[in-house]
Amino acid sequence: MSPRAARRRAADPQDPPIYREMVALWSDRGRTLPGRPDPEWARLAAPTVRGEGVSGTPVPRGAGR
Repeated sequence: MSPRAARRRAADPQDPPIYREMVALWSDRGRTLPGRPDPEWARLAAPTVRGEGVSGTPVPRGAGR
């Protein structure tokens, strides 16, 4: 989506001009806009998957740990 289209979706024509200007500025700078998902936050908050299950060295039963 182009920055201009993002501005149209995020700012309502009934919003105060200063709010519309802020949305346009943030959109042009690639920042997160109110009411829109933040892809960077989703990436950072996603669980990381490393291999399968718990890693470690198997210890024979009774070897004490």
